[in-house]
Amino acid sequence: MIAGIDVGKRKSYMAVIEGEEVTYIGEPRFDIPLKFVGIDAPLTMPKSGFFRECERKLQKIGIVVIPPIFLRDIHEIGVRFMERFRSMGVEVFEVYPYATRYILGMRYSKKKREGRLKILEGLSKYLKFPYTEDHNEIDAIISALTVKFYLNGKGENICGEDGCITVPMMQR
Repeated sequence: MIAGIDVGKRKSYMAVIEGEEVTYIGEPRFDIPLKFVGIDAPLTMPKSGFFRECERKLQKIGIVVIPPIFLRDIHEIGVRFMERFRSMGVEVFEVYPYATRYILGMRYSKKKREGRLKILEGLSKYLKFPYTEDHNEIDAIISALTVKFYLNGKGENICGEDGCITVPMMQR
């Protein structure tokens, strides 16, 4: 099973994929026998400056990235999730749902209802899932889907000396 975690300051969300279906959406749980988890949070910080090398690589192809130094709270929560899952033998990936949506052509605003509906329509090509318009739950689903792409050979790690972000395979 694969999970995706959308990390938030007040509340985090988790989606679990079994096969081609999302079987759980809700608060993060540690009692589900997971093998892999994608965490939507910077799991490392830049060695210097505002951005890590992996983020600069994403910027070069047009993907907007928030500097991780502005996400310290999210980073700390994400690292705690990472450590807990790793202690349970779960393989952890850092993911960025916006990058996944960008690469898959779902370049709609998740802040607007019509954008979320178009994102859900795009996701339905890859997974069955319970209907939700909550952008946090959608990001948790996308986080899990990103790891699924990677495990199926349809994803890649964009890496630098100070971290990696897993994304769907990009056309080059």
